[in-house]
Amino acid sequence: MRTAAFVLLLASTTLAQCDFRLDDGSGGFTIGPSEFDAVMTWGNYFDADPSCRWITEVSVSFSGSFPEDTPLTIIIYADPDGDGDPTNATPISAASHLSQSTSTSTFATYPIRPTDVGEDGGFFVAVAAFVPQRQSAARMDQDTLGVRSWLFYEGELLPDLGAAPFILRMSDSPFSGTWMVRASGGASGCTVDLDGDGLATVFDFLAFQDAFGTGDLAADFDGDLQLTIFDFLAFQTLFDAGC
Repeated sequence: MRTAAFVLLLASTTLAQCDFRLDDGSGGFTIGPSEFDAVMTWGNYFDADPSCRWITEVSVSFSGSFPEDTPLTIIIYADPDGDGDPTNATPISAASHLSQSTSTSTFATYPIRPTDVGEDGGFFVAVAAFVPQRQSAARMDQDTLGVRSWLFYEGELLPDLGAAPFILRMSDSPFSGTWMVRASGGASGCTVDLDGDGLATVFDFLAFQDAFGTGDLAADFDGDLQLTIFDFLAFQTLFDAGC
């Protein structure tokens, strides 16, 4: 299901020209829910950069014990007020993928449809997965404070992070550190360019239909982290506008 979407979006990885990162490249600490099962959402908040406003890839380092091929969702949230707090941010892009094996200094890189994070304010790059109790999932660089790293626990994916019953800024936790979650992209892009050729063509429409049909949240164009008829309408409006 998710492998097909990976192929559809793979061409977009050639657009990557600049990086957003907070970690130092090595993480020796991992975290997961200790007393309950949960959908765990973790990620980093970045300042927007006008020279790199289109995100096309997200890279993640997982716990060594986190099972490969665990379903996960990559989500980009927009936060135009740039306050460094993602609890008032809104989803603007998502993609369904599977976890991969990583080490203390390696990352799995996932394509995401070209996503305009704007020139001002900030954006939050998150990873979400169902994690059973006592299973660690996320890798942390414990040598940095984690002022812009956040953790959320809930029973489902969260369009509104502020509604989570458990919210933790990592710099305020006993496990202070920065999540090993990064983003990369370029100066230009097109939201509906799902096949990575820089144009809005019938092939992008077919790619959207394939993603929708397989349940890949790459087809979530209305930002509710669900796939409904409204995603078709939102995609059609953007497609008609062209690149």
